[in-house]
Amino acid sequence: MMKIGIEVQRLFRKERFGIETSALELIHELHKLKTKHSIVVLTKKGTNQNLFKGCEEFKVRPVAGKVFIDFEQFCLPLAAKNEKLDILHCTGNTTPIFSPVPIVQTLHDIIFMDPIPTTDSLYQRFGNYYRRFIVPIVTKKSKAVITVSEHEKKRIVERLAIPEKKIHVIHNGINNRFQKNKDESTHEIFLKKYKLPQKYILFIGNNSHRKNPERVLEAYARYYHNKGSDSLPLVTPGLSKEFVNHYLKTSNQSQIQENFFSPGYIESNDLPLLYSGSTLFLFPSLSEGFGMPVLEAMACGVPVITSNTSSLPEIAGNAARLINPSDTQALTQAIEELLENQNLMSELSERGLGQAEKFRWSTVAEKTMEIYERVYSETASKYS
Repeated sequence: MMKIGIEVQRLFRKERFGIETSALELIHELHKLKTKHSIVVLTKKGTNQNLFKGCEEFKVRPVAGKVFIDFEQFCLPLAAKNEKLDILHCTGNTTPIFSPVPIVQTLHDIIFMDPIPTTDSLYQRFGNYYRRFIVPIVTKKSKAVITVSEHEKKRIVERLAIPEKKIHVIHNGINNRFQKNKDESTHEIFLKKYKLPQKYILFIGNNSHRKNPERVLEAYARYYHNKGSDSLPLVTPGLSKEFVNHYLKTSNQSQIQENFFSPGYIESNDLPLLYSGSTLFLFPSLSEGFGMPVLEAMACGVPVITSNTSSLPEIAGNAARLINPSDTQALTQAIEELLENQNLMSELSERGLGQAEKFRWSTVAEKTMEIYERVYSETASKYS
């Protein structure tokens, strides 16, 4: 029997996105395995302990560290030593440079190795520079590296010169709560809560350059001018009203401002309702390591337009309309063609439901446990 530590520092945030969601799903699915091994969840002090409700057999240990670097590089290794761990799984791309125990590293993507746009916030740029420095060092030291797509595995091998056999592809899963909502009263309550229209096109990307927000807004503006009053509004929870209004003002599009809805952060439990209420989902990212929102929308029965680049064709399969994310006109055309063709919309919806079924967190947990056991078997004698 081994003692496994799982680092989930990012879960202290009230607003949780892809990496945080993946870590939490993994913990709950590992608990369902009823493994013989002992598991310690290493969190930042102040993390909501209710997140681990139902995982009472796991020990949850708050770890000190006022800032992320302090937590990861100093406090986390000390906690791993004090807990006498056999393996430490770091779930958020980076790991301690010096660890007293073998590390399994989840490296979701290496997009931070690409040119850093000046349009990103100072916080985003600092995070990218930190990862640029840390990841090439720690990835060589990790005993196993988990990534989330074949596309990203290829990039890691090429950019970081990591042996291919060391990298394991485990696709993310989809929680069963992502399904089409059929309760009209629940739908109405949701719309009132976030002040959303009855029907809408959905884009959930943030203002990061790689999420392609400017082209989405431009493509939508073209669609609106082509269709006029018949056009559906655009809901953009990941974009602030200030960002949208600035774009509209600088592009002389302020007259269509009333067709944009920016409700802000959508609570995790409300995400299935957000997807289910949309008529069409847009995800034309310039680069993605996986693309979880594509599958979440598909699981809710929503037709998807996404990119023909990076990992997205691998994840979407033949269940989405693929476009060149750098071609604004192609995005506008795809929006118009789908909304005017109900048969195609229905076909993509059905294909999407089938595609989403292929991705399950139970499979992620089983494959991850296999990696823990393999690493432990290979290193137990060295670290005994």
